Amino acid sequence: MPLAFQHLYDRGAQNVTANGGYLWLKESQTEAPFSGPESACLVVSGEAEAFHIVLGGIAGSDQTIPDLGVFVFPDTLAFDYRMGADWGVQEIQSLLELLRQLCSLGGVVSVPWWGIEGERDFLEALATSTNTPG
Repeated sequence: MPLAFQHLYDRGAQNVTANGGYLWLKESQTEAPFSGPESACLVVSGEAEAFHIVLGGIAGSDQTIPDLGVFVFPDTLAFDYRMGADWGVQEIQSLLELLRQLCSLGGVVSVPWWGIEGERDFLEALATSTNTPG
């Protein structure tokens, strides 16, 4: 998971969460400022609680993806996003390319809340989308 989170920064991620974001440190029972990829390592080690951050500027291909929310759990990254006018074919293709890159790092993509057919269609699109340079 830390490798995948670092990859988001390697692809241009910038923190857009208001006030920079915070994480909860378990031992001291205090907040600490979000520090980027290092914060994910604290979650994996059990030193910090899982957290959510909004990242902008990520590009899976040559096209920047609109802001993505990222939940960081000890063994999982979960993305949340809001489709709207900022999303077009190029942005969707860039997101699919980012997901393919994360899979190549050992990640597994799933969307079970889309139902069996929805998840199958999504995974098919992920497998068959045109790769774009990036």
